[in-house]
Amino acid sequence: MTEAGIEIANQLNTLARIEGDGFRAKVYFSPLNQRIQVLEYEARDTERMMASLARGAREAGFGKVFLKAPVHERGGFEAAGMTAEGTITGYFAGQPAVVMSLFLTDERRSRPFADEQDEILASIRSRSADASVPDLPAKYLMADATPADSLELALLYGRVFDSYPFPITEADYLVTTMKSNVVYRIVRDGLGEIVAAASAETDPEHRNAEMTDFATLRSQRGLGLAQHILAALEDDMVERGIPNLYTIARARSAGMNRVFYNRGYEWTGTLVNNCHIAGQFEDMHVWCKTLEIQAGRTLRYTKDL
Repeated sequence: MTEAGIEIANQLNTLARIEGDGFRAKVYFSPLNQRIQVLEYEARDTERMMASLARGAREAGFGKVFLKAPVHERGGFEAAGMTAEGTITGYFAGQPAVVMSLFLTDERRSRPFADEQDEILASIRSRSADASVPDLPAKYLMADATPADSLELALLYGRVFDSYPFPITEADYLVTTMKSNVVYRIVRDGLGEIVAAASAETDPEHRNAEMTDFATLRSQRGLGLAQHILAALEDDMVERGIPNLYTIARARSAGMNRVFYNRGYEWTGTLVNNCHIAGQFEDMHVWCKTLEIQAGRTLRYTKDL
């Protein structure tokens, strides 16, 4: 797609490649999230690239453009009007990335719940972390999700979220991601129903993974299921040789932020109005962790329990 053709992609969730004088990029247009996410780029002229993306975002009625860049490129993106919102430790095969965002409206930049979110974060970080994982309730089982689980898994996500940044409520989408580099874990209750799930979206080339898509039925909360799944996914990443983990957690969700804090993740920034989740735009906290990858390490979880 040429620079002039950006408007073609802004009507639907669309992956597109754009090119202009001095740059090219792979981008994701998301009307639900009202943003353009830059997935990959090469830019001799950073300001020209961002001007092109900003123009396309404004034409689509979007309020944000964001990307992950090597730390040494931060200054160039700031000169193009972007703001550094956080860092991801080890994102580029052990080297950090900085999350750069361009806000196109004052509304998208505003943070009406900032005080509440800051209090939640401060409360979590004031306590000692507890990485212990209690046993699953009797007759509950954890396993990898497979394509055969996709319909039930999609229904779980639909029950938990009023909206979500990506179409995880569609079984076909889940199957597609399962066949790529996404690892899903599920917990079934004593009746065999999926009651909790999460995933690790891996990037083997850069040896990182985003721990994401956490969902637990309201009736099952308080049982520590998210911590179980996170611990299992971490073991999966050890087996795959992927040490650099990160997540973005809803800033107003004390429970999920506490799960990551307890498992040894470090808070490294906040992405303002980053995505549309649970029916509204929300700020997202960034948390990072580096796993110790060593031969002979004892793992708590096997592939299927």
